[in-house]
Amino acid sequence: MADTLPDADLERMAELMRTLGHETRLRLLGTLLAKGETSVGELEALTGVGQPGLSQQLAILRKAALVNTRRAAKLVYYSVAPEAAAPAAAFLARLAVPQESDQAPRRRARGSAATFARIL
Repeated sequence: MADTLPDADLERMAELMRTLGHETRLRLLGTLLAKGETSVGELEALTGVGQPGLSQQLAILRKAALVNTRRAAKLVYYSVAPEAAAPAAAFLARLAVPQESDQAPRRRARGSAATFARIL
């Protein structure tokens, strides 16, 4: 991954992060990761998220391509689509690991809040 991302990639990643930034959607994805492919009824029972909220949140996850769906008769099954989150995961992984730098480490500023504000 390059040091800077093209604007289109940044926009897609920001949209993905906004989608992931919701407790119910994270709960649904976590349940799917733990249980694998799961029907809507099972998701409702496992997460405690009732209708119509469940359908609304699943629709948002489908639109973001974070889940795959499969229909079997009247049942709809969901599973995680890991490829959709791969670019964001790689970016976040880079944030989590200290990067080596050519620059000398910055000295920690000492002083008041006013000094801190001047530094920014």
